[in-house]
Amino acid sequence: MLTLTGRSGNGSYSAPPGDDMDDTHPCQLYIWDGREKTLVAHGKVFEAATVLHVMELSKDEVKVTVEEVLVSFALVPMPTDEVYTMAQAFQCFLA
Repeated sequence: MLTLTGRSGNGSYSAPPGDDMDDTHPCQLYIWDGREKTLVAHGKVFEAATVLHVMELSKDEVKVTVEEVLVSFALVPMPTDEVYTMAQAFQCFLA
């Protein structure tokens, strides 16, 4: 299970040195509402990434991209100014 967490960020993304965009594997994205977890999307996790939108990821965060949205109206736990629902997160990078 991979739960979306992290800080908000804006702007374009370019991979900094040491941010390996090739070290990926599929993941499932869940939202926890305090009572139950709901599968809201399928994505890809970038294990070696240390930066997202020019912000350093903390040790308990990973970079993901949303490849298939299952629950479009589900809220992203840590929204940005541009992305606050799973529908808007499609093909975006999130922490």
